[in-house]
Amino acid sequence: MIRQGLGPQIVWFFAMFVLAAVFIPSAGGPAEAQSTPQKSDSRVPRGRAIADKICWACHVISSDQEFSPILREPGPDFHTIANRRDTTAQSLSAFLRTTHRTEGKLYTMPDPRLTDDMIGDVASYIMSLRDHP
Repeated sequence: MIRQGLGPQIVWFFAMFVLAAVFIPSAGGPAEAQSTPQKSDSRVPRGRAIADKICWACHVISSDQEFSPILREPGPDFHTIANRRDTTAQSLSAFLRTTHRTEGKLYTMPDPRLTDDMIGDVASYIMSLRDHP
């Protein structure tokens, strides 16, 4: 069940609070993730845990997340991102390593400030959502 989100006027403050307040230790090897990880891949649950703590505020990360995103117009949901033809673990890792804030756009994705291992975990989680024919 997704609960009604908060108003967009506190989005930036809340997102920065979440990013600053949450410390998530990450275990694992190099940040390079498999191109299509299996649900049993150990990085997938770690990536889901990170998304549950950080990404949910702006994205639908799963159909069973507890709260809806707080943005009036949330970012793309993770299932949609995973199923784009050009999405790979490498492209997700590169995207998460860059800052997306641009002048004049208040609600673009801020730098999530994730470690290399955390980026690999989140990329693995998103790729695990890819539909398999």
